[in-house]
Formats: sequence, C-alpha cells, structure tokens
Amino acid sequence: MKGKPVKMLVILKDYSNRNLQKVSFANEDLRYCNFSNSDLRGADLTGANLNGVDFTGVKTGIIPINVVWMFILAMIISLFSGYMAMLGGTVVQALILSKHEHERMAGTLSVMIIALFIVYAWQKGGSTAFKTLIVPIIVFAVMVAVIIYLSGVGSGKGIFYLGISLLLTGIMLITGTIARTIAGSISNIYFLIVAFSGELFSKSIGGGIGTIILAILCALISKRAVGGAAGFDLLKNIALFVTRKYGTSFRNAKMANARFSGSKLRNIDFSYTDVSLVNWGNARRINCIIEETIVTDKKK
Repeated sequence: MKGKPVKMLVILKDYSNRNLQKVSFANEDLRYCNFSNSDLRGADLTGANLNGVDFTGVKTGIIPINVVWMFILAMIISLFSGYMAMLGGTVVQALILSKHEHERMAGTLSVMIIALFIVYAWQKGGSTAFKTLIVPIIVFAVMVAVIIYLSGVGSGKGIFYLGISLLLTGIMLITGTIARTIAGSISNIYFLIVAFSGELFSKSIGGGIGTIILAILCALISKRAVGGAAGFDLLKNIALFVTRKYGTSFRNAKMANARFSGSKLRNIDFSYTDVSLVNWGNARRINCIIEETIVTDKKK
C-alpha cells in the first residue's frame, strides 16, 4: 500500500524588530519570514532559502566593534603613509636645493619619475606601477651609485637618494591607498576622516604641498579602485575581503521576491546569488558584492 504524498510544512517565523547581529541562519528554510526593521549586521544567511522574505527597513553591514578597530587600523596606516610622504618630500627637496649640480639634477629627475609614477598608478594601479616602474629604477639607481662610489668618480649620493625618494613615494602611495580603501569599505565618512588625517599629519611634521597632493591622489586612486576600475586588483580584493569577512552574507542564497524597501544595504555579500527577482524598492546598496564587483548605488 502506497502512502499519501507528504506536504512540506513551512513554519513562518517573525524575526522583525530584533537585534540579530552575527546570528547564523546558514542553509535554513526561511521562506516568507519577516525580518523587517531588524539589525542583520554581521549575520550569516549563506545558502538560506529567502524567497518572499520581508527585509523592509533592515540594517546590514559590519558590527560596530569591527568598524571601530578597522577604522583605527586605517588611521594608523594612513598616518604611516603621511610620514613616508614627508620623508620622501624632504629627500627630494634636499636634492633640489643642494649646492652640487649632479644632486640637483637627481632631484629634478626624481620629480619627473614621481610624476610619471603617479600617472601610471592612476591608470594601472599603485602596486603594478611600483613593480614595473619604481622597483627597476631603484635597483638601477643603487647599482649606479655603488659603481660611482667604488670607481672614485663621485660619491653616488645623488643617484642613491633618488632611489630612496622613489622608494618612499611608492610605499606612501601603496599604504595610503590601502588605508583609504579599508576606510571606504566601512563608510564615506570614515574615508574622508582617514584621507584628511593623512594629509594633515604629513603637513604637521614638515611635509609641503607636494605631500598633500600625493595624499589627495591616494584618496582618488582608492575611490577609483573600489569603483571597479580595471588594474586595481589589490585594492579591489581588500574591499571584497572586508565585506565578505565582516559584512552580512547572503552568499548562495535563494531570494526570489525578497523585499528590501526602505533599507540601506551596506556591506552585503550577494556572491553566487541570483538577485534579478529581488524587489529592491527604494533601497540603496553601498559596498555590496554582486557578481564579484563592489556595487554602490547613486543617492536617490
């Protein structure tokens, strides 16, 4: 005797207006449940069935304690970047103002190479520019300085300091963009604070207008990277890591007819999730991962 077909019973649970920070709903059947106005920062809904779920007015993203330590880390890196900018600017200035002609020539050449480096970094990314432009020039400069010194032709000081100035500039640009990328992954406000702190710090310890320009360029390059421009893989991966590790995960979830009206969706990982049938309403997505790309909607 064949048994009667068994119907699956879905129990609708009400999770509305709750603090669900860091709560795991991984792989659960949550069809048509109500999460409206709940705090889902750091929550894990990986692989869950969220078809028809009401996410109206929810909070998502990174929990406050993680935001604090990430902001502090970004500030420390930014201040270090400002210090490197000051040192690099001091070396270049010393070369340009030197009494020796060959050192002044080295200073002028370093300014030209730094300008070229900045243009290259803007187009291809700081790490790529550092590896393909700065590193070879530094190695060449050190070798030439050693040859000049050993041959007795001169001290090799000018060309050696040129290499040092380029190294400091490269370190400054890379660390500065990393700091601003971390801060920008949290919020635009933290991004601005970190960016300006680096500029003010470099200026306060003796950096000139050149170091401020470099700090501003760090900020612009970071924004360009997070915006999805090609060639900024290191910075993009940092932004992806922040959201995947510390944000709200909807990774590999089913979300047909899920509703997000009235929500500010920050730092959500939608990787391997079909969001084509999601009802976004008037929700705004900020630093969300969709198809391996960081998505931030324009203000509505």
